[in-house]
Amino acid sequence: MTFGALFKTLAQDAQSFLNPTAGGAQPPEPLRLKRGGFVEVDPVPFQMLAGRLNFGLQQSGQRIATRGLVDLGGGSYLHRYYFDDNETWLQVKTDGGTGDASVSECLLWEYWDTKTPANPAELALVAGPASPVGLPNYTLGLYSYQRVWGVSHGQTELIPFNEWVYDRHDTEPSYWCRHSAMLYRRRLEDSERQEYVLISVEEGPDSLAVVTSVGLDLNPADLTVT
Repeated sequence: MTFGALFKTLAQDAQSFLNPTAGGAQPPEPLRLKRGGFVEVDPVPFQMLAGRLNFGLQQSGQRIATRGLVDLGGGSYLHRYYFDDNETWLQVKTDGGTGDASVSECLLWEYWDTKTPANPAELALVAGPASPVGLPNYTLGLYSYQRVWGVSHGQTELIPFNEWVYDRHDTEPSYWCRHSAMLYRRRLEDSERQEYVLISVEEGPDSLAVVTSVGLDLNPADLTVT
């Protein structure tokens, strides 16, 4: 969406959101992941890529504190798991089901930066037309990343989606978060993995922030879940 449409959307009444599970069963979770469970990430891939990433694995084992769910439509979901350290989160995408066989993507993320614009002018500078967000290339740290979404030679629109957050109950979300985001990636030489940058304008019931996260491809086999 254009920046003007983005800010108009951010100002809409939160009651327009619908619980994605209302009137239906809660989508099962993949890879035995669940709120309150424990995830151990194999540190070997990160050790092999040491010195070549913006991402750095700080803790290999953590408890899942909060779950997020994004319904992409057509039977596809983003399952998000936010860890105890408040710095790291796991995203698993499923298509056509939510069983392990339906997992199409697994990314481990860590927060890089959070900005809290106080007004539309500041938001425009951080993630609007006056910013590099949405351009074909984006530089973060020592590396340049290529845009994943959009084909424009110039700045393209941010992608909107809604996330429901479960931090107290497993079947009833506590609150919603509206995202307008752009994804970038770069291929890592001599590796099948890629590193990603996600910039998201995130609006919650009482908050507005622009959150930048850095992520790395994982295989489900890299995870031990208990």
